[in-house]
Amino acid sequence: MRRHTYYVKGMHCASCEVLIEKELLAFPRVRFADASLSNSQVNIGFKHERPGSERLNEIFKDNGYVFSDHPFPKESSNWLEPILWVGIIIVIFILLIKFGLASLVSVNSKSSLGAFFAFGLVAGISSCAALIGGLVLSLSKQWLEMYDRNASLASKMTPHILFNVGRLISYSLLGFILGFLGEKIRFSPAVTVVILVAVSILMLILALQMMGVKELNRFRIALPKNLTGKIYTGEKKGGWFYPALAGFLTILLPCGFTIIAEGTAILSGSPGRGFLIMLFFAVGTMIPLMAIGASSVKLGGNQRSSEVFLKTAGLLIVFFIIFNLNIQFGLVRYLSGTVNAFIAPGNSIDSGILSNQDNSSTADQTQLVQAVYSDSQGLVPSVFNVGVGKLVRLEIEVQDNVYGCMSTILIPGLWDRPELMRKGKTVVMEFTVSRSGTFPLTCAMGVPWGTINASY
Repeated sequence: MRRHTYYVKGMHCASCEVLIEKELLAFPRVRFADASLSNSQVNIGFKHERPGSERLNEIFKDNGYVFSDHPFPKESSNWLEPILWVGIIIVIFILLIKFGLASLVSVNSKSSLGAFFAFGLVAGISSCAALIGGLVLSLSKQWLEMYDRNASLASKMTPHILFNVGRLISYSLLGFILGFLGEKIRFSPAVTVVILVAVSILMLILALQMMGVKELNRFRIALPKNLTGKIYTGEKKGGWFYPALAGFLTILLPCGFTIIAEGTAILSGSPGRGFLIMLFFAVGTMIPLMAIGASSVKLGGNQRSSEVFLKTAGLLIVFFIIFNLNIQFGLVRYLSGTVNAFIAPGNSIDSGILSNQDNSSTADQTQLVQAVYSDSQGLVPSVFNVGVGKLVRLEIEVQDNVYGCMSTILIPGLWDRPELMRKGKTVVMEFTVSRSGTFPLTCAMGVPWGTINASY
């Protein structure tokens, strides 16, 4: 048996490998075929005579593959169009956030179910789009590999539908549990951080693969070839499970909007009400996520547009990763503070200003502490001194819109219910400190806002 290597242009996913192997094995003299996306080659074993490159180019013309017996010369990549599209999308995304999209819809445990649907819709085009929408873009390339390029749009949308069905099931079940157990159940911020970082690494690998970094194609994050091959031949048993499971597990990746919805489900005190709150919220987020999925299927499945789409999606995913990690760890605020201190150390804020030393008291002897939030400085002051055994009233004037999980604030152990921070609102929390110690102010996912020091 003789062997030969073809060089192929136009392969962009694992389904390309399966399709090419299937067609080559249809030749009676071809004994085996092994296509490799990582090096854009196809190795075959044959007897007597092999298929010529010209013949293969004619067969695969409609699929967009080009075969050659020799390596192709390197071509310069076109990045201008993907960069322009990404720039436009990012500008629109940031403007929606800066104009206070979250403040358009406010919810509490007494709000109508329609309000929670609208709240989910807003989430789906803001921070949820960055977190879950970025995940959908990452997975869409893998899901497209399950179908022939000529498959119908409805067929290719099946994984996206199953993904959202999984989300609806997990969110509504969580709402039922939260309504039943109330504040007894709560996700650990540390666990959420670990999951977010792990998912971000996975998304980054997929994004770089989309952008054509062939060195990463050896990390195969896709269905096994034998399963993909069965799907091509119509054996789709079990193909629905993975997208549905991925959607179900997104409950472990809550954005700020999700945490607020969970808080209202807790306060509802009713399993049925909690179920409906989270269900309608998830249905609201589903519409933008389905739109993202449909665009990825339409553009990613078209040979002419797939290259531009994959580069655009890859760049967007990288942006969303940075956006999500910034929300979780406050990277921009930390870096800007470091740069300002380095460039103009004389202009840094005096540490005494950051500590609320002299708090006033109201007529009923309630200890009043006040702070202001702004984009430029965060929470000022960020350190508060209070007395043990006193009723404390903390007022935070919000001067700029906040997004993501940082749009919430709570004091674990003193005020466990996340409060929504939006421009023009004064957040009020009243509590009594029963022991001395230090209590952090955090967002709902554990990112620190400031500190309360309690003493006798």
